[in-house]
Amino acid sequence: MREKVLAGIDLGGTKLLAVIVDAQGNVLASDEQPTHADQGAEKVIKRMVALVNGLLGERYALSGVGVATAGTLNPNGGIIEIATNLGWRDVPLGRELERLLGVTVTVENDANAAAYGEWKAGAGIGTQDCVFITVSTGIGGGIVSGGKLVRGFTASAGELGHITIDWNGPQCPCGNVGCLELYASGTAIGRAAAAAAEADPARGARMLALAGGGKMTSRHASEAAKDGDPLAVEVLREAGRALGAGLVSMIHIANPELIILGGGASHIGEPLLGPMREMVGERVIGSMGRGVRIVPPTLGTKAGAIGAALMANA
Repeated sequence: MREKVLAGIDLGGTKLLAVIVDAQGNVLASDEQPTHADQGAEKVIKRMVALVNGLLGERYALSGVGVATAGTLNPNGGIIEIATNLGWRDVPLGRELERLLGVTVTVENDANAAAYGEWKAGAGIGTQDCVFITVSTGIGGGIVSGGKLVRGFTASAGELGHITIDWNGPQCPCGNVGCLELYASGTAIGRAAAAAAEADPARGARMLALAGGGKMTSRHASEAAKDGDPLAVEVLREAGRALGAGLVSMIHIANPELIILGGGASHIGEPLLGPMREMVGERVIGSMGRGVRIVPPTLGTKAGAIGAALMANA
């Protein structure tokens, strides 16, 4: 008799990551392939089905599927309304996968899925109130409150990246102004580093050398800061304090016992995280900040796929 399992798929603009997990979220098998979104939704969906079936083999029997994806969703119908990273509009992903795989399919926002995965099977195990934040190209997040994932009215809760931290700031692509994402994301750090080095090439020489004439990124600022470059340290300090300001708002809104901080930019380490913690300590209301722990995730890049799989069984 084949073992009953859940499948989770992280549907990204460049790659598909699929996992097979048990009811506790333990990964039994995983694989990834290029998305090839330019080939159209129908072919991508068929590739997702083949990926899952390949992992199931003769050993496992599928009991449910979850998909984590960016974009604007109608989770009730499993419809991707707009996904700019895929070039999709009004794709009935859930319905198509159910037809092809023969099981119930859940489609969830990728940040919410990652939050759920870390809560159920990662760094958040045992907590009832936690927040997951991912700091990478942009800033996203998910909130667990009272032992339940907070989705919100349009399933968009947890958008920490678009909390306003400067109402007189520059305009964000989302249409708002002064969003946290403009100051503390990996993209923002790279942009700030480039501007600082251009304004003072002598002080920015180390970052410019690391960039090698190419586009400045957060990685260049991080490497320069670790070498003790004072201008890079300044850039990361400003970004860290901005991130801390965003976390203060999230602490005041959600009152979590745990903040799980992931994403590529979070790996920068103390040049970013030290000023972040400093800002949280300065600005958070004492009784709400007392005891809040800020920790790294434990599921790595599989958090979204694991979370999506577990949500299919929730």
